[in-house]
Amino acid sequence: MLWAAPLMLFALNKAPNYLTGKIANDEQVIFFPTAANQINETHWNVPIHGWIFEPEIDSVKRKALIKALGKMFQLKDDSEKRILRQRLMPFDVDNQSLQYVRISVEESGQIIRRLPRSAKDGHFFGNLTLPIAMDDLEESILHYKAIDSSRYFPGRVHFITPSGVSIISDIDDTVKITNYLDKKEFYKNTFIRDFQAVPGMKDVFLKCKAQYDNCAFHFVSASPFQLFEDLSRFFETEGFPLATYHLKRIRVKDKTLLQLFADPFEYKIGQIERILHKYPQRKFILIGDSGEKDPEVYIELCRRYPEQIEKIWIRNVNNADASRMDGVDGAKWRYFSTGSDLMEEIKR
Repeated sequence: MLWAAPLMLFALNKAPNYLTGKIANDEQVIFFPTAANQINETHWNVPIHGWIFEPEIDSVKRKALIKALGKMFQLKDDSEKRILRQRLMPFDVDNQSLQYVRISVEESGQIIRRLPRSAKDGHFFGNLTLPIAMDDLEESILHYKAIDSSRYFPGRVHFITPSGVSIISDIDDTVKITNYLDKKEFYKNTFIRDFQAVPGMKDVFLKCKAQYDNCAFHFVSASPFQLFEDLSRFFETEGFPLATYHLKRIRVKDKTLLQLFADPFEYKIGQIERILHKYPQRKFILIGDSGEKDPEVYIELCRRYPEQIEKIWIRNVNNADASRMDGVDGAKWRYFSTGSDLMEEIKR
């Protein structure tokens, strides 16, 4: 029976994460930035949101899709082909369900926590209650990482004080040029071109950060979490302030894929309401565009939460007239084309 022990060790090493909690060598973990809220003078509610999956490096389906899209868009440039491969990769992965990840919280004396098991789409969520002193955090951000022997899977949580100003912003055609109304341009800007910022919007965000006390930023978009890494990298490279991300959860393999094409009204109302409820004493500036339902979403939110919604800024991408914002006090909203149109608004 001496052979049993080595075999058992080998089996455990190869055993699924379900038993061991170990992240396999062919698996990856991505953590999405979240927002913590204060419970009392010493403790905070700290949400964790991540995704565990196995990249399908040699996926036949992805290669076929890349080839088909390459013909559709008549791709000839190698850089466009490279971007297409990179953007499509997260859509064709093997999501790891019923697995758990352990994390080490760096600012809390290396506290180690095991998170709940992942869902079918590989996403997992946890809520920690931690004693955190804001003075110990740089830029009000707590950093943590997944426990892994050799690789680094980092995450961050934004600690947002009960009072202050929060910027809730759409992404496509609000801060990033997408041209959603032209579907061919929309797909090209999403999948085969380098992302481009709307001129001046970085300066708007930075001025808000400097002008408003305890300013926090949240990106709320109908884009899927599969685009998170590229979006996050783009905004950080451009120099936007760090933000939390509230995107759509979809799986290519089931009906959740249809949510990408669903009316964004109810989805955005739900996402933003959760933030408003979490920080009832904060004031909010909502930034969006006229290409889809942002005006209607923000009007409804302003009706429900008139004391919390301070301003509404809408990038006018389709010559919308003022009637689109009927029901909102004219002093509370304005259209804009580029960030420079908003710089004077931030003084008010």
